[in-house]
Amino acid sequence: MTDVQSAAIAAPVKKSDRIGSLDILRGVAVFGILLMNISAFGLVWQAYGNPNAAGGADGINLLLFKIMNVGFEGTMRGLFSMLFGAGIFLMTERMENGGAGLTTAEIHFRRMTWLMIFGFIHWSLLLWTGEILFAYSLCGFVLFAFRKIAPGRQFALGIAALLVAAFMLNQDYHEIVDLSAEVEAAETQVAAGQSIAPEQQAAIDKWAEERSHVIPTEETNAMFNGWHEGSYWSAVTGMWEFNVDFQWKELPFWLLFDMMPFMLIGMALLKWDVLTAGRSTGFYAGMAIAGYVIGIPLGLYEYGLLVAGDFGPVAGAEAGRTYQFSRLAMVAGHLGLILTVVKLGLMRWLQQGLAAAGQMALTNYIGQTLICTLLFYGFGFGLYGELERYQLYLIVATIAAVEMAFSVIWLRNFRFGPLEWVWRSLTYWKPQPMRKGGSGPVPGQMLGAT
Repeated sequence: MTDVQSAAIAAPVKKSDRIGSLDILRGVAVFGILLMNISAFGLVWQAYGNPNAAGGADGINLLLFKIMNVGFEGTMRGLFSMLFGAGIFLMTERMENGGAGLTTAEIHFRRMTWLMIFGFIHWSLLLWTGEILFAYSLCGFVLFAFRKIAPGRQFALGIAALLVAAFMLNQDYHEIVDLSAEVEAAETQVAAGQSIAPEQQAAIDKWAEERSHVIPTEETNAMFNGWHEGSYWSAVTGMWEFNVDFQWKELPFWLLFDMMPFMLIGMALLKWDVLTAGRSTGFYAGMAIAGYVIGIPLGLYEYGLLVAGDFGPVAGAEAGRTYQFSRLAMVAGHLGLILTVVKLGLMRWLQQGLAAAGQMALTNYIGQTLICTLLFYGFGFGLYGELERYQLYLIVATIAAVEMAFSVIWLRNFRFGPLEWVWRSLTYWKPQPMRKGGSGPVPGQMLGAT
């Protein structure tokens, strides 16, 4: 390949070639993810799925927890995963259509390798345990092989993987019920002064660990407080083992049955012109209605199980049996609603802000971590555990407003967000043109364009 051809392939996507609806959806997802993650930044880890753990368990705090649990749990991650899969197809297709040939694979895998490195830095040095870039990069290595198959097959594979996930979560439920019964019998023996077998003691220990995942203990509280009270380096070293365990122990399940299914579905929906806002307004309105009609009742059912079981391990496992179905339905509902708004041209000012933020999703995603680290750790403002849940959501709204405004202003002058420029320059082994020539179009100008 000649230098001229390489330069053409490495050129930034023209504004006129961008798909505005994808940028808007990406902006929604990046702020939606923060909406879900903020409790893990500002409260004990268990507060993410248990309002009794911290942050307020009544009034406005409980109402907000219920809304997030029913309406947004898992859906923003699902939406972001769809867009990641769609992005892989778009980038590789554009390169191949431009004559890149085998260079497409080289650039894609280099791109994923750098994303993996970014992800590693994110969870190890920037202190965000729940980061997803590392896992996404691993998915990206695999999905390259699936990008060309027919959209119907991509969609079917994604649904099949979610069905397998539902089966596995159902098996987990039965195992946790059996464990609970075994522990109850062992504790009855202990209360009666009888000795128990080693395997019974192992079951008691395992049950205590399961409970600690959803219900705070003195030990977990001391661990989380210790991370947030010391120096930056003590936080890095203190969190290392926990972060490695979180990023690797459960990774096979999350890759195969949580992230990649939605990435495959995202590729299919892109090819079917669903994500590009290429369908009719009626189509998206119907999609929203169908998604919410299925997803909201299922989500309320799951929430009822959690309340009835006091947000314990058995209740969580029972609610998990239908989680993949309610989650998929709610993602469809959110997609339909957002794209209906896009098709109708409503709230153009908000669409512009979301599109700009979505175009700079990597910068904004990492930026959210930097802001929250500064806010909640002792070497910053030390607000960990000090705020109620509703106050944390006010912080999310503030961060979203600031990042949207920053993104709009930045993209008036530059082609990429700061980290997007770094990522692209490393991918192509060459600094990319950063500053725009002239004023250029305002970010979001091409909203709804295909």
